Amino acid sequence: MKRAARLQPVLQRLLEAERQARQRLVACETEWATQRARLADLQRYAGEYRQRTQAGAVPVATLRDHQQFVGRLEHLALNQERAVAAAEQACARAREELQRRQRRSEGLRRLIGRYQAQALQAAERREQRALDDWVSSRPRAG
Repeated sequence: MKRAARLQPVLQRLLEAERQARQRLVACETEWATQRARLADLQRYAGEYRQRTQAGAVPVATLRDHQQFVGRLEHLALNQERAVAAAEQACARAREELQRRQRRSEGLRRLIGRYQAQALQAAERREQRALDDWVSSRPRAG
């Protein structure tokens, strides 16, 4: 079990890195959701203002102000779409990093398991050999 025991600190570091990667993914997903909500708000506001200007008779100056404001909202929505896309890409990268770290941790866990099984088999063989030696060295009765 010496080999397996020597790998335990490495496994602990990998598990810690995996935990941190999971936290980064959660933070990215939270940011992505926030960015999507902002985009939805901007799109809703632009739609509401568009409807107001189409609803009825509005003075020309007010109509022009509304149209400029809707234009700014649409420009902000376009920028927000870029922010949503960037947040989505960050989430994808964080997800890939987490999966990579999980694969490394799982691989090391399996290796440690194999080492432990080998150590157990070796111990059982030593014990069986000792029993065989003890039985063969006993004086035989009868």
